[in-house]
Amino acid sequence: MKNLWNDGDAEKLVADYATKGVARDLALRVYTTRLLGGEPRLVLHGGGNTSCKTKATDLVGDEWDVLCVKGSGWDMGVIEPQGLPAVKLGALLKARSLKKLSDEDMVALQRVNLIDPSSPNPSVETLLHAFLPHKFVDHTHSTAVLAIVDQDDSEALSKKVFGNKMGFVPYIMPGFDLAKAAADVFDADPTVEGLILDKHGIFTFGDDAKQAYDRMIHYVNAAEEFIASHGKPPAEEAALPARLAKPADIAPMLRGAVAVARGEGRFDRMISDFRTSDAIVDFINSARIADYAGRGVSTPDLSIRIKTGPMALPAPDADKIGDYKSVIRQHVEKFARDYRAYFETNDALDDVKRTMLDQMPRLTLVPGLGMFGHGRTLKDAKIASDVGEMWIEAVRGAEAVGDFRPLSKADLFPLEYWSLEQAKLASNKPKPLTGQVVLVTGGAGAIGAATA
Repeated sequence: MKNLWNDGDAEKLVADYATKGVARDLALRVYTTRLLGGEPRLVLHGGGNTSCKTKATDLVGDEWDVLCVKGSGWDMGVIEPQGLPAVKLGALLKARSLKKLSDEDMVALQRVNLIDPSSPNPSVETLLHAFLPHKFVDHTHSTAVLAIVDQDDSEALSKKVFGNKMGFVPYIMPGFDLAKAAADVFDADPTVEGLILDKHGIFTFGDDAKQAYDRMIHYVNAAEEFIASHGKPPAEEAALPARLAKPADIAPMLRGAVAVARGEGRFDRMISDFRTSDAIVDFINSARIADYAGRGVSTPDLSIRIKTGPMALPAPDADKIGDYKSVIRQHVEKFARDYRAYFETNDALDDVKRTMLDQMPRLTLVPGLGMFGHGRTLKDAKIASDVGEMWIEAVRGAEAVGDFRPLSKADLFPLEYWSLEQAKLASNKPKPLTGQVVLVTGGAGAIGAATA
């Protein structure tokens, strides 16, 4: 991975933001956050976060030590200073002495200490950033790093790849408990330059923006070089029909099968995004693709995009295309049954009231053709496809160096059904025609133009 830091670009951004009253350290925080966010192998659709410890003045003129940390809803690739809300650091540091802190209380603590109360919610990993002493902290879900940590022997392999300059944090769900555990790992050896979070991702830090960014690229490259040294993982290809059906032949069947029935003849329909390339097809053609898909997502954050993982179909035979609709239905029904069992089994483990999400897959793998991302909007469908490409890269890397073993479904469930995510979904009401596809003919005429 190329280090994209450029002194000229960095100083230009600092100068531009200086005219708007933005301090140098925050401007450089924006600069490197964009560098990280612009690389899909590091950060994808809202994943990852960054922070900077600095000073800020409130409305009455009092100056505070603050943590400027990525806010909810901001994409790192296009972030602005307001996407890094300032939170009073002292209050966050006091929280480390607590024995427990609920997610709702954690959010309340962060919001009540915002310098600007109209700011977006700070990242759920705000406390982890706060508990580390460094001025700049970077966090990504590097696909190469995930290939290393999605293993049964992830700690030993991480030590082999990264050496003693990276601490290792066993998997804990993001939030207060993870923040405390990560800080404890750092305190045990303050010479480390970052932290590897099992089944999750990587943190690096430094005294300035460039140092934290340089360390991120350095350790990601260490993972990439280690994977490359092992070559392509051995794979047995699945048998393909002599004549493959075309994506357009099966897309309508697939779209119909993943529509969510709402009763009385109503359906929440999905939009599909088809994605293919030599790399995608080469991987999906593996005889083990259904096995890989069933193991789950490469990092738990992806569960809000593609649920427990992709659905794999058999290759479509053009000479038997009439039978393929029932094949799709059978696979979708099995995916839904498995998802219901996953929900019911894990939901019964406590007294928390949860609403089960729909059971339809969001990513479908089709040997010989490619993959389909599904979503209520075209944007959501494209996001699912983007996630699919990164999932493939992570699994391929994991299989090259060992055996892809991501987070268990039992550990994934609390994150997919996190109260913070459930509240976000509840407020996202689709419009009446969401998911519908409309064809307007006669658009050159008065009626057609008005309709369009």
